[in-house]
Amino acid sequence: MLNKVVLFLVGLGVVGAAVAQDASLQAALAQQQSLEARSVESQAPPIPEAVQVDRQARAQGVFGADLFRGRFAAQSFKGFNPDYLVSVGDRIDLKLWGAVDLALMLEVDSQGNIFVPRIGPVQVANVRNGALNALVTQRIQQVYRENVGVYAALAAAEPVKVFVTGYVKAPGLFGAYASDSLLHFLDQAGGIDEQTGSFLDVRILRGGSEVARFSLYDFLLRGQLPLFQFRDGDTIVVWPKKSVATVTGLVRNAAQFEFDGTIALADLLTMAGIDPRATHVMLIKNQTPEREAVYLPVDAEQARQEQVVSGDEVSVFADRQIGSIIAKVEGEYQGLSQYSLPYASHLGDLLQKVQTTERSNLQGLQLYRKSVAVRQKQVLDQMLRKLEEAVLNTRASSVEEATLRVREAELVMKFVERARTIEPRGQLVLQTNADLTDVALEDQDVIRIPRQANTVAVQGEVFFPTAFVHVPGKGLKYYLEQAGGLTQNANKSKIFIMHPNGEMVEASLGWGSGTELAPGDEIMVLPKVDSKKFQLTKDLVQVLYQIALSAGVVLRL
Repeated sequence: MLNKVVLFLVGLGVVGAAVAQDASLQAALAQQQSLEARSVESQAPPIPEAVQVDRQARAQGVFGADLFRGRFAAQSFKGFNPDYLVSVGDRIDLKLWGAVDLALMLEVDSQGNIFVPRIGPVQVANVRNGALNALVTQRIQQVYRENVGVYAALAAAEPVKVFVTGYVKAPGLFGAYASDSLLHFLDQAGGIDEQTGSFLDVRILRGGSEVARFSLYDFLLRGQLPLFQFRDGDTIVVWPKKSVATVTGLVRNAAQFEFDGTIALADLLTMAGIDPRATHVMLIKNQTPEREAVYLPVDAEQARQEQVVSGDEVSVFADRQIGSIIAKVEGEYQGLSQYSLPYASHLGDLLQKVQTTERSNLQGLQLYRKSVAVRQKQVLDQMLRKLEEAVLNTRASSVEEATLRVREAELVMKFVERARTIEPRGQLVLQTNADLTDVALEDQDVIRIPRQANTVAVQGEVFFPTAFVHVPGKGLKYYLEQAGGLTQNANKSKIFIMHPNGEMVEASLGWGSGTELAPGDEIMVLPKVDSKKFQLTKDLVQVLYQIALSAGVVLRL
């Protein structure tokens, strides 16, 4: 980050251009190497135009991308596979006992035979592993008819080397065992390239001819992956991605899905796993002359017949009328903690259901709302981004000034990093004597009834921030003195008093003796922003105030 700051401050445009040119050169070389690697053994067709269309869908994630994280490559299958077909080069462990004692390790020759002394050649090529012992036993007992035991088994899984090419991340030649799965080899090659490779079309070539074709969706959706016995020199080719469409909303798998040509909307939703709560689906057609949108119930006949083409977007919703809301109650009260209310209920309606105690402080009633917290976080993040951009774009007219600006940038960036961790409370201010029947409730509102307090808290730029017993008739100066007084970093013009109900008022050290603080009040002393150290004094003060207002926290620089 410091290097970026220096570039912005000193304005070394030539260095920036050189770095950009070098990055472009490296990207071009990497692209060329990737193209050359993909030419190994089999040249796959070019990427169809449909792959390029949906940039937004790419950001959503590709269905099946989590398959290849190294877990398949880390495991190899060497165990007994009854369906394995014995092939040339395999070794057979043969033991005879009884009338004849013999222990041999025999290799399957180029004719597909093993040669057993006094028996002759035994054809074992293309014999199932599970039937090998019975075959060899039958052949030997044609000569030794009685009192001879026979045991024949593959000595070990046969190692093979297989090419993996096409639209994978790291094409190459990989060693494993003939009984290993297709996923093992693909994972060794880094997996399918999510942006260009097809999960529907993976082919295996042998001697230049296609011998098998796989769709990984069969494995992803149904757990089906037929076993395939690899041989030395086989080539796995991942074909280019076919048509794609994005599914978002109330589905189990919100992702980009691949299909061949077109697909029925109902089939696409089945792959995505539609949520039982869903009621409606929106299909946005991006390949028509004009962008069209179709909004349908999920169980409508038209929804089953509608065809999706590459580049379309599908969103699934629960489009129901809200009949009731849930509000939570905390603090000093008696009764339930959750209340179900009609949608149009107000705060007064809820309080009628809540039984307070003699210690409940209804004047300090607090209301916390998710939508307010989200908005407060958005405002804070926007202010922090603006501050970050401002400090990174600050120019300097000399080397000395540039050094100062670098130091300033370091301090501000550390402050921004800490400020981004602040989570606003989402408190909706309930002004004193407000008509509670005018405050409409929202779903998941939290109502907190504080206990009658006998303290006044002091935080921020004081020497001993803590809470003090409330003394009737005492004002701001008294409590600041109790806290040890203001520090040198205190901003005397930015002292606030926050009441329990969320109201924040700006205070002054010149208050008269008749102005007093109420129990439960909190004094917040904001830090001073030194204009000699920071050019962006006004922006920093605004951020500090926003944090104090939304989160009730005094953040130091």
